[in-house]
Amino acid sequence: MLVAFIGDGEGKTSAAIGHAIRAAGHDKKVAVLQFLKGRTNTGEYKYLSKHPSIELYLAGEASFVLDKTPKEPHAKKARDGIALAKKLIASGKYFLIVFDEILDAQAAGLISIKDIEDIINMVVAQNNVIMHIILTGRVLPPELSSRIDLITQMKKIKHYFDMGDKGIEGLDW
Repeated sequence: MLVAFIGDGEGKTSAAIGHAIRAAGHDKKVAVLQFLKGRTNTGEYKYLSKHPSIELYLAGEASFVLDKTPKEPHAKKARDGIALAKKLIASGKYFLIVFDEILDAQAAGLISIKDIEDIINMVVAQNNVIMHIILTGRVLPPELSSRIDLITQMKKIKHYFDMGDKGIEGLDW
């Protein structure tokens, strides 16, 4: 199954992590690879890194990709993430692999649509292995939509960020 959680609303990562926890609860092996994220102080990192059935990897810088920091370090981390993604898939040992923010890494020009297509093709080619993937990000490129089995769009109606409020530990990170 190929799943995508997309949109400008809150909850894409949370939905993907929820599926990871659900799979782990059934004693399934799970990998979570977070693109654009390099901080180990997030709630999901602190929790998931301790879970024996879930392997968590970060493929991002500590700074935000849209900050005024140079783009190349972010691009290198994203390319390293693609290489790791291919290794995770090739291992054949995971029931579920979450590629969190991979669509935003592509939208930021750090990786290509072909990189994501290659990942999808690798999963599809593993026809003797039951493997599912989840992609998250704001926008799903139209050329990938036909390949995805389940697409859920989170739509922002209102967010306290828009009123100048900062993120809340435990809710936003």
